[in-house]
Amino acid sequence: MKFVRVSGYFFFALVIFFGPLYGAGRIILPEWIKSQIVSALPSGSKLSIGEMYSTKTMSVVYQNIVLELPDSSLIINIDNLLIEPSLSISKPAKISIGQGLVKTGKTKVVIKNFNAALLLENVKNSELSLLGQIKKIEGIDNALLSNIEFLLQGLTSANKTLNANAGELFINLNVPEGPVSVELLSVDLKGKIADSLSLNVTAKDSKVDLSLLGRGNPNRILLGKNFLINAGLVKREKWLMPVKLKTEGLTSPVGYLGSSLKLQAKGVWNDALQDCKLSEIISSNIECGRMTDVVDVSLDFESGNGALSFTGQGYCVTPNANCPQVIESSIKTKQTAEILSKVIVSGILNPIVGGVILGSLLSGPSLESLDYDHQSSIKVEGNRVFLNGKPII
Repeated sequence: MKFVRVSGYFFFALVIFFGPLYGAGRIILPEWIKSQIVSALPSGSKLSIGEMYSTKTMSVVYQNIVLELPDSSLIINIDNLLIEPSLSISKPAKISIGQGLVKTGKTKVVIKNFNAALLLENVKNSELSLLGQIKKIEGIDNALLSNIEFLLQGLTSANKTLNANAGELFINLNVPEGPVSVELLSVDLKGKIADSLSLNVTAKDSKVDLSLLGRGNPNRILLGKNFLINAGLVKREKWLMPVKLKTEGLTSPVGYLGSSLKLQAKGVWNDALQDCKLSEIISSNIECGRMTDVVDVSLDFESGNGALSFTGQGYCVTPNANCPQVIESSIKTKQTAEILSKVIVSGILNPIVGGVILGSLLSGPSLESLDYDHQSSIKVEGNRVFLNGKPII
């Protein structure tokens, strides 16, 4: 009986002591978490919350959240955010979001069913990471990622890394000549964000549908294996966007096209009125200028014993360049008739233009090279096109 009486007194004392703390915690915790978030934001950021409260399990709920950085380079809207505390030091909390809208420049992305665990990887340095899953990411321009698993490291650091994989990636784009769709399966993504941005994306299978461009061509669909793209944003004297792409086992509705396709190029920003940071480039700040040039272009296509190599420099070639375009390029081929026929039949190259280029290559002198048989130069000045120095348009 004495043990029962002592246990009862002890339990009663705990209720007396922790009851007020529990009640106070439920009141204070939501505001304390908010203050910690505000203190970590850049000066001048705006954060508004429609409603916030805690539950019986000490979880915290925030509704109708709007976060805006000082330069409006990033705006986040979240309908419902749930933070669940955990007794684990290494995983102190779980975070769930029903739906969120992220705006950066002209880009808008909708995130649905976000669930993640907050990881404390280094207690001394308070290094935080997020490990979780997202059911779906939708872009306003019809980009879609589904069934995503991710790890975002460096939440409190200037240097952040992202590792993610997704079952599918769909992108639908509208370009001046019509719609383009891209589909990637079994996607793996690695990214780094600091003063610059680097992104590496691989996929087991790829599909690029160009069939509705221009007057349309049902054969203009490219299927590939082992897709790889490396892209970045880096500042040198100007901001640059290097891109490298590779895919293998190319086929189309007409059949086998080639064993490999490699492409690399570099976008160049011009007309900047101020020195800009990465966030301002991503948000398309008009003071940072715009990408006008695509230089150091290199495309290599191989099929059987045939090969095609295209190199060039393009100035004022982007849609908003607002200056006369100039393109200086060269094309080299091996097994010329065979390789050009593959490209023309696939619909990637206009038959009339392809025929003119094929005739120019075959009528020119043969190259004294083991790698290529023929070569032609193509130059574009505004609306004028020159082939081997002779105007064709």
